[in-house]
Amino acid sequence: MKVTYVLAASLLLSLSAFAQKDELKALKKLDDKEQPTAADFTEYGRLLKEVEPKIAAASPEQKAEYYYYKGSYGVVQVMANPANSKAAFETAIADLNQTIEIEKTGKKKYTKEIQEQILPELKTGAITLAQKAAEQKDYKLSGAFYAAAYKVDPNDGAQLYNAAAMAVNGQDFDNALEYYLQLEKVGFTGEGVNYTAKSKASGQIENFPNKATMDVAVKQGLYSDAKVEKLPSLRGDIVKNIALIYAQKGEVDKAKQAMTNARKANPNDSSLIIAEAELYLKTKDMAKYKELITEAAAKNPNDAVLFYNLGVVSTEADPAGAEGYYTKALAINPDYFDALVGIGALQLNGEKQIVDEMNKLTTSSKDNARYEVLKKKKEGLYNKALPYFEKAHKLKADDQYVISVLAGLYQALERTNDYKTMKAKQKA
Repeated sequence: MKVTYVLAASLLLSLSAFAQKDELKALKKLDDKEQPTAADFTEYGRLLKEVEPKIAAASPEQKAEYYYYKGSYGVVQVMANPANSKAAFETAIADLNQTIEIEKTGKKKYTKEIQEQILPELKTGAITLAQKAAEQKDYKLSGAFYAAAYKVDPNDGAQLYNAAAMAVNGQDFDNALEYYLQLEKVGFTGEGVNYTAKSKASGQIENFPNKATMDVAVKQGLYSDAKVEKLPSLRGDIVKNIALIYAQKGEVDKAKQAMTNARKANPNDSSLIIAEAELYLKTKDMAKYKELITEAAAKNPNDAVLFYNLGVVSTEADPAGAEGYYTKALAINPDYFDALVGIGALQLNGEKQIVDEMNKLTTSSKDNARYEVLKKKKEGLYNKALPYFEKAHKLKADDQYVISVLAGLYQALERTNDYKTMKAKQKA
């Protein structure tokens, strides 16, 4: 019974049988079927249950076979009901790994197939299911499948990082904390180099394993717009999220201790200083927050990215301080797109209060006079923000967020031609 099921990209699992005992002989008969039915799979599961209590006395080779087929059957269950398959997925992975473990000291009948075929396909299937769940905004399920992909391949910490991020999005803080703690334990940083190029056939941006492979594809004329991007360390983000989740759970002491331990291990890591500062900001300890911000700035006086990040974490609680940090970042790097957008948005902070007050005014002469004052004040905010967004637009002419902001500003300032220009650039 060589059965093909679709799990993402054609996950092929062939079901064989043991060579002894009545139940195993029955499994062999099922194995010979080319077109198995749902009833065949039900019978297959029943036979596995009958074998289970007898397997303790079996030989290592028979045990390896049992766990191999039990794992394969678990994958079938996953495919049959992806939405409720987290436990089945984890059990299937454990069974397949048990086969590998048993075969370490004996004949390796299944190890190569599991390692080189089944597990990679299983990992691909788990990632695909995670992506589909995320598209449907089922973030908790998405996180579970990313975590399953990591269990298949514990060397790929990026999948566990994805699992943690999805768990946070799904408000599944207990699992998110577990994933982040595991990432910290194994020392995952996410640092590396990303090689991408645009496919001329599909128009999509694709990843390459290394620069040499990318260069060959570009040279052959199949790809264009090759890019080599250094991936920054995610360690600060991981530690920050551990602390923030503890804080979210009301375990502030654990949050502070987690950050303290990370700082001791990495005293010169500016991202951790910022993460700790954000923690104290969240817990409204402004004195400690400002102390840490000052420390970070003193350690890296010429780091534009650092001052941009300081601006981001300070925006809500300390807008004036945030503007100063953005200004510092732009003094170091005048073409820093994100800092331009950040400081531009900061100029619009008082807009809502002004608009709310304007909407409450009547048509009395007194209110009309007040309306004109508020209108000028609002236009003043717009004119202060405009140069930053205009420069950002020159740096990234296709950025839709900047285009939409500029369209709104131009319309409010009655700059009709400029508004029409921006409106024409907006994508549906």
